[in-house]
Amino acid sequence: MGSRNFDLGTRDMKAAGRVALEEGMRSFSSIDTMADRWNLFVDYVREHHAIGRMEIITVDVVIAYGQSLSDRVDDGDLEPATAQNYVSAVNRVLEIARGDRHVSVSPTRDCGIPLRTGIAMDSQLVSTNEHFNWLSSVDKLTKILLRLQRAYGLRFEESAKFDARDADAYIAAQVLPVINGTKGGRRREIPICTSPQTQILRVAKAYQGSHHSLVPPDMTYAEFRRHCYRIATALAIRFHRERHTYAYLRYKREMGAECPVMAGIPHGDLHHEWLALQLQIHVSEAKERDQAVRAQIAQELGHNRIEVSNAYLG
Repeated sequence: MGSRNFDLGTRDMKAAGRVALEEGMRSFSSIDTMADRWNLFVDYVREHHAIGRMEIITVDVVIAYGQSLSDRVDDGDLEPATAQNYVSAVNRVLEIARGDRHVSVSPTRDCGIPLRTGIAMDSQLVSTNEHFNWLSSVDKLTKILLRLQRAYGLRFEESAKFDARDADAYIAAQVLPVINGTKGGRRREIPICTSPQTQILRVAKAYQGSHHSLVPPDMTYAEFRRHCYRIATALAIRFHRERHTYAYLRYKREMGAECPVMAGIPHGDLHHEWLALQLQIHVSEAKERDQAVRAQIAQELGHNRIEVSNAYLG
């Protein structure tokens, strides 16, 4: 058997990716750009998959990376086109290094990255059965995080850093303030209107005790995050899909009908016409109500722009 990284002459994956690009491409400016994108992937697989050689990279690993980029698109941190380009760079490096396309993936179809318009095409719903299967396969603390994410649309960091000590006051006020771990430190409030929301707050409070968050006292947040994501990767759990599920269920509850990705109806006029038929209202009213619900969900997810909700709802 040859040396690691498909005999590219170096044991370092970043350097090996650069060598592959120099062998398979002609434009030095393109090589520089692609190498930078490949390096981001290498950082990801080292942290989340403990991979140190190209031969170990599988389709599932590349898809998991693409899904992590999709999560960043959902949160408004990354443009869809940029995320797609990052995945394409990984495809290209591995294609050259391997000499085949056996681990090539589609950024949109396989990874769930929205189209370049930023509009999701496919549902990321975690069904009730899938949700309970996830809960049955993880420890108690991870169960709590998954339930918080589903019940309130929290990001992973927001669920981990959540302080449940005042849960009873939140339940009485029927509003959950999201303060810790938010993007840009922007506080927001989420209405408490279902029994699963109330139940998980009480469970979280009992588990947390006197500690200031759900991050274990003997771990830093970074250590805890790595621990959780390695478990999730091994079990094919994707935390961010619970956040998508919150958006879908919230839209249906407020609108009285499904969002585009759940209804299988294209975003825009066709969906407004479908809503009008479902709700027996005029198309103009359907459009107005749709926009209002999207704005509300965008705020509850911690976004200032209604356009970001398109990456969830379609």
